[in-house]
Amino acid sequence: LYHMYLTYVPGVFSDWDHPRNIVHLTSTDLLNWKFESVVPLMSDKVIDAEVARLPDGKWRMWYNQEPGGKLIASADSEDLYNWKDNGLLEGIERCEGPSVFFWKGYWGMITDEWKGFAVLRSEDALHWTRQEGNLLSEGGNTDTDRTRGDHCDVVVQDGRAFIYYFCHASKEEIRNGANPNRTAIQIAELELDPDTGMMVCDRNRIVTLP
Repeated sequence: LYHMYLTYVPGVFSDWDHPRNIVHLTSTDLLNWKFESVVPLMSDKVIDAEVARLPDGKWRMWYNQEPGGKLIASADSEDLYNWKDNGLLEGIERCEGPSVFFWKGYWGMITDEWKGFAVLRSEDALHWTRQEGNLLSEGGNTDTDRTRGDHCDVVVQDGRAFIYYFCHASKEEIRNGANPNRTAIQIAELELDPDTGMMVCDRNRIVTLP
């Protein structure tokens, strides 16, 4: 059975003072989806769910709690249907779009700070330490990768970690006639710096997928 935790905004609004929830849907074929529930979380203004299975078999959801500063909160479940909210995580600054993954013996979390990505590490997927700086804060060299990275997801496969993110057209490209609404999906590979142990990413290096 496939599970989707989807940000649902019931309408098109002129401002942000309206509800938005995370809804749970299931499917056997990835085409036809059954609505299960609205996940009960901290408020009715929550977005950007990320779900991972913990070593004890339980499931944890990280999400963006928008009221009070756009911070990251979490909730736990034993069966993917019934969730207990844990409240806000400590030490994570204003951001959205958490992507959580287990790689190289640690849990990683990458969040979008609208100036590149913050990178955090944890041994227990509960207490997080942020590394200095931001990933993908400067534009790359290829035609559709000339602005900061926005809203990523990380996929770990065969011991390698791939970051998928998007870029809009740059101001220079728009001045030269590019569509200002253009959005391009990019991929790069994450690595650990052998000297510092910090997570790094060279967005200009060609990625060869497994």
